[in-house]
Amino acid sequence: MDTNDASHEVLLATKIEEAEQKLEKLELAIDEIGQPAASELKRRLEALKVEERALKRNFEEARVGQLTNAAKMEKIETLLRHIEREESSVEHEAAFLHQGNPSTVVMAAEASAKLVGAISRGVKKVVGEHPFETSSVFVNHSHETLVSRYGLKKEGTQRADAES
Repeated sequence: MDTNDASHEVLLATKIEEAEQKLEKLELAIDEIGQPAASELKRRLEALKVEERALKRNFEEARVGQLTNAAKMEKIETLLRHIEREESSVEHEAAFLHQGNPSTVVMAAEASAKLVGAISRGVKKVVGEHPFETSSVFVNHSHETLVSRYGLKKEGTQRADAES
């Protein structure tokens, strides 16, 4: 194996690694789009993952073999170019779908998240910062703390107001 073949293998290995990283980024981008808009892209991505695994397997088999077969390397390069083209196509479609208006499912999820947030803020306003499911808001508080936080009056002041 001469230095030209070795440098060619290193170049192919870096391109395969870049293709794998691009697939991971595409998967995240497609997951952000959500269903049903991304179902076709998800199917194409899964097919690309299968092709990418086959590419890695073929490349490793070619590297393990001491004799580098030019026809085998040509097939590996062809598969790599196909994967790169398909990745670009999927990336373009994902970017296009990412620009679209949100679906009704996304809008419903966002609305319910806002509702839960509003309820949570309301509960915190009434209960305070204490976790109400594990302890009572009245545990470990002095009477003065309760009066200052929740506006309760002392017993003596209520009687004085009632007598006058």
